[in-house]
Amino acid sequence: MPLTAEQQARFEKGKAIYAGLCAACHQPSGTGLDGLAPPLVDSDWLLGKSDIPVKIILHGVGGPITVGPKVWRLEMPPLPILDDEQIASILTYLRREWAHTASPVEPAEVAKIRAANSGRTKAWTADELKPAKKK
Repeated sequence: MPLTAEQQARFEKGKAIYAGLCAACHQPSGTGLDGLAPPLVDSDWLLGKSDIPVKIILHGVGGPITVGPKVWRLEMPPLPILDDEQIASILTYLRREWAHTASPVEPAEVAKIRAANSGRTKAWTADELKPAKKK
């Protein structure tokens, strides 16, 4: 399903934020960097239920974490500097870039997840998040 004009604007904003904040580790191509950051292309963590990547951006995630065929033993730091609109923009971009067809993310959804987990002070673990396999 095509993005609405508002979602497309969010996609473009997310592309710019990703380039400046995320691409150094996850790479402009989304293929990740060995020993630093796993790939985002075709990742179940990104393309499954949208609450999982929102939680990861808000609070971080610590390994071991399996992405594709590889186990990563690292931690992604939380990015609390990002507001709901920025997180929705980054995720809308990532969930639609590189031939991905996952649903866009709305700022209201991010706000709801942020509020529901406002007391969280540590990074998520892979076991806590467990993504379902994307279809």
